[in-house]
Amino acid sequence: MYIKMLWDFEQKEKKVKNKEHRIKEIGTEVQILNEISKIEEEIKEIKSAKNGFLKRKKELEIEAEKNESQSEHISSLIKGNKLKTSKELKTAKKTEESLIAKQNELKKNLEFMTSEISEKDELTEELGKKVKKMKETIVQMKKERKKLEKELKSEVKILDKEFAKLKEVIPQTIIQKYEMIKENYPEETITTTDRGFCKNCGVQIPLKIAEELKKEGGDKIIQCEVCGKILYYTEELK
Repeated sequence: MYIKMLWDFEQKEKKVKNKEHRIKEIGTEVQILNEISKIEEEIKEIKSAKNGFLKRKKELEIEAEKNESQSEHISSLIKGNKLKTSKELKTAKKTEESLIAKQNELKKNLEFMTSEISEKDELTEELGKKVKKMKETIVQMKKERKKLEKELKSEVKILDKEFAKLKEVIPQTIIQKYEMIKENYPEETITTTDRGFCKNCGVQIPLKIAEELKKEGGDKIIQCEVCGKILYYTEELK
């Protein structure tokens, strides 16, 4: 009976410890804030690079407009037969070819600039969404941690009161030994048996100990000879 009472208490205690572990897993938002800071710095660098591409694109657009105007002027001279000598015509055609080649090159550069700007916009948007999601995660973390801490505070008080009551009912020799063993196994001091085996370490329980568990295991602390945990005869669970 006493071991069952302690085992039942441990099951409640495990739930409380699970909350403690969860709070530790949640941790603080410092790590996420550091990551957000890095991403925001990256966004600044991307925007700065984008501004550089925008400036260069504007310069290329002005240059392309000027080049196109020159090309159209030369073309009109050639087509309008306004050139007096064959030498002037030859020079004009050569200039026209050069301007057309330059215009094609400017067009390629402008396409590259446009592509880079678009890529920077997409990356900025993607990273912005990531930062937003991380900030939302921080909000949820705070909410969950606050909720768990509130529940934990209340449940720890209840457990303390319950254990104090157990100490009034269970013989001090059992309580003292239980607390001593608990120092070595704070997460789980009592383990159940399963078809003659210790459920913690899996070793087969000697027949003599198994018989003793059946007879008085509920009122006496009997430890596994291998792992040292307190054995609780599973038949009492049925």
